[in-house]
Amino acid sequence: MSGKWQLKDHEAERQLFLRRLTIAAAIVMLLFAALIAKLVNLQIYQYEYLSARSDGNRLHSQYAPPARGLIFDSEGALLADNQPIFNLTVIREQVQDMDATLEFLASLISLTDDDVEQFRNRLQRNRVPFSSVTLRYVLTDEEKSKIAVNSHLLAGIAIEPQFVRSYPLGALTAHSIGYVSEVNRRELDSLSEEQRENYGGTNHIGKTGVERTYEQLLHGTVGYEIVEKNNRGQVMRRLDRTDPVAGKNLSLHMNARLQIAAEQALGEFRGAIVAIDPATGGILAMVSKPGFDPNLFVTGISSKDYSELVNDVVNTPLFDRSINPYPPGSTVKPFIGMAGLQHELVDYEFAIQDPGYFRLPGVSYRWGDYTLRTAIGGGHGHTDLKKAIYQSCDTFFYDLGHRMGIDTMHGFLSQFGFGDNFTLDISYARTGVLPSRDWKMESRGEPWYPGDTVNSSIGQGYMWATPLQLATATAIMANKGQVVQPRMLKAVDGVPFEPVTDNPRQDISVSDPDYWRYIHESMTMVVHRPYSDVFRDYGTAFEAIAMADREMPYKMAGKSGTAQVVGISQEILSSEDIEVSDLNKDHGLFVSFAPSMHSQIDPQIAVAVFVENGEHGSSVAGPIAKAVIDTYLLDILELDFAELDRQAEAELLAADRMVAQSND
Repeated sequence: MSGKWQLKDHEAERQLFLRRLTIAAAIVMLLFAALIAKLVNLQIYQYEYLSARSDGNRLHSQYAPPARGLIFDSEGALLADNQPIFNLTVIREQVQDMDATLEFLASLISLTDDDVEQFRNRLQRNRVPFSSVTLRYVLTDEEKSKIAVNSHLLAGIAIEPQFVRSYPLGALTAHSIGYVSEVNRRELDSLSEEQRENYGGTNHIGKTGVERTYEQLLHGTVGYEIVEKNNRGQVMRRLDRTDPVAGKNLSLHMNARLQIAAEQALGEFRGAIVAIDPATGGILAMVSKPGFDPNLFVTGISSKDYSELVNDVVNTPLFDRSINPYPPGSTVKPFIGMAGLQHELVDYEFAIQDPGYFRLPGVSYRWGDYTLRTAIGGGHGHTDLKKAIYQSCDTFFYDLGHRMGIDTMHGFLSQFGFGDNFTLDISYARTGVLPSRDWKMESRGEPWYPGDTVNSSIGQGYMWATPLQLATATAIMANKGQVVQPRMLKAVDGVPFEPVTDNPRQDISVSDPDYWRYIHESMTMVVHRPYSDVFRDYGTAFEAIAMADREMPYKMAGKSGTAQVVGISQEILSSEDIEVSDLNKDHGLFVSFAPSMHSQIDPQIAVAVFVENGEHGSSVAGPIAKAVIDTYLLDILELDFAELDRQAEAELLAADRMVAQSND
């Protein structure tokens, strides 16, 4: 029985329990002591280090980009504005798997291959840690909602507001005002360290036109701010801020109404128009058509849109026709005529008997009169300098140019800006070609021949000029030799701006100031010389301009020009059986200033019109120039020529009375 029924040893069990309890309590105490030690270490010994790390995860220093300065026309109309948009941005350091994140975003919003490629390029350019990089510009309200709903799945992804450039006139100012676009690595590397720092947080830089020329004025100064972000990289609040300094606002001489009128006057033609105020040199209008929408470039143009612009080889919308050169044709004749007067190669009585062609002594080749290629009969007959200008007689200028020689021609025409860039703030404008002996030897490796001078005397051959140069030369002619260098900028933040130049151009002086009156009168007769009993003895632009508007309230001086695109013999051109393709048709040109020969008011505007493949300077380009001048003189300046004429008549009567009284 004793083996089967043994009583429990309660004392032994109690001792076992106490031992276990002691061991458990010791373990708990040790763990508790370790916890206390860890807390002491974290809260006391590592407090500063961990606090700094915490702030580093929570607080971020970032750039505050400045607002870009606005661009206004002369009447205060906006030419370049800033518009708010919302962008999708990424903080690279907070995204665990970039490819997976991009794929997920593409399932939520429209995200093209172009967007992704441009984003990766921005990532490579970005050197600032924990800074946001734009993935997609201009989110719609629906896209913003989708991002917001899925924000818990999008660590490092945020929606940020931004002001971007907007061009209200679009293609009308694409070349003259230019555009901004994303700064590239080459542009960043060209900046100094200080300048590069100033572009922190800024994606854009001026690429062309005024935007590029005055980038430093327009850009402003970058600011800084300390922000608190959550674990998804979203800004929760701003703790400190150094405000950026906005760029300066620019006012231009350009007039938006005139710019619009010039573009409309060109109609369906490709071409360019440049209008200058002769008194100030201010560029009133500068049109190259066709243009392109500069707004496409601001947030990154797509490959498809860019390919369409680049591959349009007929219209070439990216090509600025206003600052690129073409043969000026007969538009140079008034300037060569002035050179002839100044160097006493002709005078008011000098005349030739024009047979319709010119031959160099001892040379059988005939230089035909281009203006008579479709006319019946011989040349212009008895022709002096005045008639040679208003009738555009090639033969007269062949003879004058040959006797003048290329050295004299080059030296005199260079004073008007041919072969040079007289502008103060359009440094990128081409200089064209004002040929000389040295130029031909350097560029062609050939000597200068007498026939080259003959071609140059009518603005053909090696001579090339831009519409901007033609407008500049015409403004100097209107000013009677006073050179006012063309400029775009008029004021900065409302303060008149006078650019400083290291190379001021000298005024043109001639031995007899009456030469200016003579050339002005000759150019005025181009437009206002009416039909007479003498065959073809009327201004080349009379029919298209003055005759078409018999109530024209002012007089304008002008000169037409035609430039050959391809070398075609005059016999072929004169044939009615030959049809020339549109792209091989001649260019039409016309230069003008107005009002001309007016006793009460000086010329207010000088214009150069270039019509690509327009064929005729007088009948095509001439009316375009008149439309531009009409808008400026009658609509913008609102000149009352009837009142000005009454004042002139009153002054004349008063002068006659004074003469009569003195005689008595």
